[in-house]
Amino acid sequence: MKIFKTLLIISLLALVSGCASNNATYVDSGGARSIISTNKINIADWNAAAASLTNDLLSSGALEKIPEKQPVKMLVSRIINRTSESIDTDMLTRKITMVLGNSGKVRVVSQDAATSELAEYEAEMTGKKVAQPKITMTGKILEDRESNSDLREVTYTFFLEVNYRGTPIWSGEKQITKQSEKSSFGF
Repeated sequence: MKIFKTLLIISLLALVSGCASNNATYVDSGGARSIISTNKINIADWNAAAASLTNDLLSSGALEKIPEKQPVKMLVSRIINRTSESIDTDMLTRKITMVLGNSGKVRVVSQDAATSELAEYEAEMTGKKVAQPKITMTGKILEDRESNSDLREVTYTFFLEVNYRGTPIWSGEKQITKQSEKSSFGF
């Protein structure tokens, strides 16, 4: 019995150590060698959606048509998640606001309470008022899942809308569809 237990422990240790991998490598985030999964939105999806939507907004000329001095203050409002997974929408909005901010056309207003309090304090000390954002960005992320006997497919749709004083001035959409073969075991 002791020999059986010893052999079992040795076998389990060999199995566990055999599964460990020391050959990890760096790949480009969202690049061609990134892992693609139909189970979740991955970094490549975030990168593609953010790049597409940002390029569409900047090339539309909508920001230049706002009758305000640039950079225009923008508040990122609600991005609604209508997918089956719990996601951090900052993965999308941070990438977009960085590019918009660097373009010089938009200045993103922080929603951080401490930052807002500091801005209000500074304004009060100088006798000025804190200027309110003139534009807002809202959005929604949806998913559609399909499958047949051989394939599993998911389409993520990223919607964004920019509003000037409550009126939409631009809206964009990016769809990303991924497929995977079902395993032969039906999982």
